[in-house]
Amino acid sequence: MRFFPTVCACVAFLTSSHAIADSEGAATTVPLPSERPSVLAAVLNVNGDAAFLDTALSNAGVRLEEIRRQTSSVPHIMVSHMPADMHLIDDVDTRKKLFLQVMLPLILKVNEEILAERHRLEHLDQVIRSGAGLSLRDAAWLDYMASFYGVESGDIRELLRRVDVVPVALALAQSAIESGWGTSRFARNGNAVFGQKSWNSHAGLVPRNRDPDKTHVVRSFRDLKAAVIAYACNLNRHPAYAAFRDLRARLRESGEPLDSHALATMLDRYAEEPEYISHVHTVIDQNSLTDFDTARLAALTA
Repeated sequence: MRFFPTVCACVAFLTSSHAIADSEGAATTVPLPSERPSVLAAVLNVNGDAAFLDTALSNAGVRLEEIRRQTSSVPHIMVSHMPADMHLIDDVDTRKKLFLQVMLPLILKVNEEILAERHRLEHLDQVIRSGAGLSLRDAAWLDYMASFYGVESGDIRELLRRVDVVPVALALAQSAIESGWGTSRFARNGNAVFGQKSWNSHAGLVPRNRDPDKTHVVRSFRDLKAAVIAYACNLNRHPAYAAFRDLRARLRESGEPLDSHALATMLDRYAEEPEYISHVHTVIDQNSLTDFDTARLAALTA
């Protein structure tokens, strides 16, 4: 599909819920903590070929060097698809820059939504500890969250281990590796930037070099944000990443920052590549991705 060079600005209410992809990519609505509508906000949606998108994002304020220096926040610009011609960008630095401009706002947005759920859990935990009863709405939400994350009903402590963010540098590095900095067929044709597999033949794209005895596909998603949501859910739910969640919880409890390097060492089961953890560390270091761990989305204004 060709991405026509259009920039469209629209004004919309941000609803008090968001969608989380389930194990097969379907969307499930999860209420956010706030009971009141968010402010009316302008949301800029950008699609285009690589050259157009690069210019549009820079002009709209996604300027990586300023973000690295913490002199600029990240605009709410959510790109739905990688440019179809991403693989035709010859200059490596240009390709990497565009990839980071596309992925950074998406990762920050998903982390922001996860944190909203985490804050609601922390609030409900305080309510329960105080001896006060939960409203029917809060009790139903808590039961849903327990079911979705696969924990015993009412176990807020375990939910807080799971409902937490993925450090930005780690998410950027893994998406860069798994998608070839946005150039892979899976990224361009299926929004699959994290290399997640499925054994539902209708859920994604068949790898061209797949062994004859294999049946997996690389999961496709309706847009890039859905892929980021599914990635975060994978790390937060799958038994293979329990050690990742344990370390993240210990860092939280000790008041330390969520260290991308340290947390990456817990993801040896993410890929079959023997030196995968070392690869992630190298991508983080060579591209100074930890500069983005403190990045924040710009405040929405009426």
